[in-house]
Amino acid sequence: MFKTNIALPAIAITVAIATISGCATSVRMPTEKVNPPPRAALSTFASFEVKSINVTESCEKQSGGDVALSEIQTRLNTGLGALIDNWNAQKKSTASQKLLIEPICVDIKLIGTAKRIFTGPLSGSSAVVMRVRYSDAVSGKVIAEPVFYQRASAMGSAYSFGATDRDMLNRITALIVNYTSGNYQEAVGGPTGLD
Repeated sequence: MFKTNIALPAIAITVAIATISGCATSVRMPTEKVNPPPRAALSTFASFEVKSINVTESCEKQSGGDVALSEIQTRLNTGLGALIDNWNAQKKSTASQKLLIEPICVDIKLIGTAKRIFTGPLSGSSAVVMRVRYSDAVSGKVIAEPVFYQRASAMGSAYSFGATDRDMLNRITALIVNYTSGNYQEAVGGPTGLD
């Protein structure tokens, strides 16, 4: 009887450690809370082009990475695409200076809904780190290269049956679109998404 009483707390501690360690994620977080401003306001360019997400340069795709990147690309096509289409339609300048906007995957992990429902917080947190390179199309000069980060905690995602995992993709897209639009008239920088 005495041995059983000792074994129960040991089992409880083991389960607690497994749960806590499952909540961790190995996605590399940025170190700063604020991105610096671009070298110039984006409105100084005559035209704009958004490239597809670059997954070959530095991308660390973990569990669910391909699905997450596909969904982020769809959101960027809608949000950032509409913004850029509007800017290109308004520009009447004869200048040929073009700004390339290239999202770059740095690190990404997305726990799918089914896995989240069955394993809960033991699957760990979802997280995404993206860089966006704003560069002169002719010279290749980099105007800005901000970093964006979002995370969906393991516990919160478990309680929401994966809704916060999916919402993380909306938030990372919003950070990118807001940085782009916020630096159009004036170069002011913007948040990385790190709390």
